[in-house]
Amino acid sequence: MSLSAAEHYRQQQILNASPAERVVLLYDGAIRFMMITRQAIEEKDIQKRYDNALKARNIVQHLLETLDMEKGGEIAQNLENIYNFLLRQFLEVDKNSVEAVDEILKHLKILRTSWAKIAMGEKEGVKDVSKDNIMA
Repeated sequence: MSLSAAEHYRQQQILNASPAERVVLLYDGAIRFMMITRQAIEEKDIQKRYDNALKARNIVQHLLETLDMEKGGEIAQNLENIYNFLLRQFLEVDKNSVEAVDEILKHLKILRTSWAKIAMGEKEGVKDVSKDNIMA
């Protein structure tokens, strides 16, 4: 099975990304899936809503499971609290709550921006010791 050019590019992007850039890519995916989820709710397409919310939820669950609580300290604890909050919000998404989708999107976008700044700092040679210990 051959990959499309877009799929090949995405695979190369992931393979060549730093750990922080990979986290940004995960947030990008979760945001994309939640935007599709929002559209599906508006279109009353339950299956599309379910499929895309599940993909986004799985990403948030992965981010939660890969936190290194021992090394990450307070930052990891704060991220754990946010991820658990988001996972609870997915219960409301299952009830077709656009408000819950918007709440999840708001937090994902804020987190994505923060991680993008960390990734940019890595590229520029700025070392933020606190972020090194967040993800396992």
